[in-house]
Amino acid sequence: MNYVVFDLEWNQPQDGVKTEDRTLPFEILEIGAVKLNERFEIIDKYDQLIKPQVYSEINWRIRKMLDLKPGELERGRLFPRAASEFLRWCGEDFIWCTWGSQDLTELNRNMAYYKLPPLSDKPMPYLNVQKIYGHMVGNTAQSRALSTAVEELKIPMYVPFHRAYGDAYYTAKILACLPEDLRQKIISFESAKPLSKRKAAGLRRSHRRRVRRDSAEESTV
Repeated sequence: MNYVVFDLEWNQPQDGVKTEDRTLPFEILEIGAVKLNERFEIIDKYDQLIKPQVYSEINWRIRKMLDLKPGELERGRLFPRAASEFLRWCGEDFIWCTWGSQDLTELNRNMAYYKLPPLSDKPMPYLNVQKIYGHMVGNTAQSRALSTAVEELKIPMYVPFHRAYGDAYYTAKILACLPEDLRQKIISFESAKPLSKRKAAGLRRSHRRRVRRDSAEESTV
């Protein structure tokens, strides 16, 4: 069995509910992933930009954080093709792994928007590496930033943060440092559900806070 550790970068409407398609509060801009074998060694990688079709105007903070060059997203693939390619790359015998709980949900929502088959017809097990790391360090009340965990574990920083492949790479490195008993014990389950207006607004606010925080971290480096 392999482990597919993946990360997404996404955009949201500039002016909130006025232009939001509530079936797609976040439009995926980039998919990055690494594949690990049973010894948690990296055996393959996936990195693909997505050409936006829903929210064509990219939030300036997101553009800055991702260091997007003019026209870079225009050269990306349309989401249906990228998603199909990504799932073929994942293979069949693997377990999903993410930093946090939202990436798998948003992948499901983007696929539903384009009327692609769902990832599963039942709740999917996955490893929330952020959650497991919190248990390892004895702090489950507050979620650690990915960069903080990398620093605490003294993982060499060879690739940039805040791009999908880079964040997937560091998540994979953290996963390899986790105790086997916690990896076996702390299993999360994802089941995408329709968003209420309040839940969608809360997710947008949370995402804006994360982008502001990450932008502030970048400015102090």
